[in-house]
Amino acid sequence: MNVDLDHEESACMLAALRSYCSELRMEIVDTDNAEYKRGLRHEREVLEQTLRKLDEAAVQAGESDDDGLTVLRFVAVWTT
Repeated sequence: MNVDLDHEESACMLAALRSYCSELRMEIVDTDNAEYKRGLRHEREVLEQTLRKLDEAAVQAGESDDDGLTVLRFVAVWTT
Protein backbone atom coordinates (compact mmCIF):
# COMPACT_ATOMS: atom_id res chain seq x y z
CA MET A 1 0.00 0.00 0.00
CA ASN A 2 1.30 3.46 -0.89
CA VAL A 3 0.33 6.57 1.00
CA ASP A 4 1.30 9.91 -0.51
CA LEU A 5 1.15 12.98 1.70
CA ASP A 6 1.24 16.48 0.28
CA HIS A 7 3.35 19.25 1.79
CA GLU A 8 0.78 20.31 4.36
CA GLU A 9 -0.08 16.76 5.41
CA SER A 10 3.62 15.86 5.70
CA ALA A 11 4.36 18.89 7.84
CA CYS A 12 1.40 18.19 10.14
CA MET A 13 2.29 14.51 10.52
CA LEU A 14 5.94 15.23 11.32
CA ALA A 15 4.95 17.96 13.80
CA ALA A 16 2.51 15.57 15.48
CA LEU A 17 5.17 12.86 15.80
CA ARG A 18 7.68 15.32 17.24
CA SER A 19 5.10 16.67 19.69
CA TYR A 20 4.11 13.16 20.79
CA CYS A 21 7.78 12.23 21.35
CA SER A 22 8.16 15.29 23.53
CA GLU A 23 5.07 14.34 25.53
CA LEU A 24 6.43 10.80 25.92
CA ARG A 25 9.54 12.22 27.59
CA MET A 26 7.40 13.96 30.19
CA GLU A 27 5.25 10.86 30.69
CA ILE A 28 8.37 8.73 31.22
CA VAL A 29 9.64 11.10 33.91
CA ASP A 30 6.26 11.09 35.70
CA THR A 31 5.79 7.30 35.57
CA ASP A 32 6.64 5.19 38.60
CA ASN A 33 5.76 1.78 37.11
CA ALA A 34 9.06 0.36 35.79
CA GLU A 35 7.48 -1.94 33.20
CA TYR A 36 5.26 0.81 31.83
CA LYS A 37 8.28 3.15 31.75
CA ARG A 38 10.28 0.60 29.72
CA GLY A 39 7.42 0.36 27.23
CA LEU A 40 7.22 4.13 26.90
CA ARG A 41 10.98 4.39 26.39
CA HIS A 42 10.84 1.74 23.68
CA GLU A 43 7.97 3.54 21.97
CA ARG A 44 9.89 6.82 22.09
CA GLU A 45 13.01 5.18 20.63
CA VAL A 46 11.02 3.65 17.76
CA LEU A 47 9.32 6.96 16.95
CA GLU A 48 12.57 8.94 17.14
CA GLN A 49 14.24 6.41 14.84
CA THR A 50 11.31 6.75 12.45
CA LEU A 51 11.60 10.54 12.49
CA ARG A 52 15.33 10.32 11.76
CA LYS A 53 14.65 8.03 8.79
CA LEU A 54 11.97 10.34 7.43
CA ASP A 55 14.21 13.39 7.81
CA GLU A 56 17.17 11.62 6.15
CA ALA A 57 15.04 10.29 3.29
CA ALA A 58 13.62 13.74 2.58
CA VAL A 59 17.08 15.33 2.57
CA GLN A 60 18.54 12.63 0.30
CA ALA A 61 15.62 12.80 -2.12
CA GLY A 62 15.58 16.59 -2.06
CA GLU A 63 11.82 16.40 -1.78
CA SER A 64 10.76 19.73 -0.43
CA ASP A 65 8.82 22.66 -1.79
CA ASP A 66 9.80 26.31 -1.88
CA ASP A 67 8.79 26.73 1.77
CA GLY A 68 11.04 23.86 2.88
CA LEU A 69 8.11 21.56 3.65
CA THR A 70 8.76 17.89 3.11
CA VAL A 71 6.79 15.64 0.79
CA LEU A 72 6.57 12.09 2.10
CA ARG A 73 5.61 8.81 0.49
CA PHE A 74 5.00 5.79 2.70
CA VAL A 75 5.08 2.26 1.40
CA ALA A 76 3.74 -0.20 3.94
CA VAL A 77 3.83 -3.97 3.76
CA TRP A 78 1.15 -5.58 5.87
CA THR A 79 1.61 -9.15 7.00
CA THR A 80 -0.69 -11.45 8.90
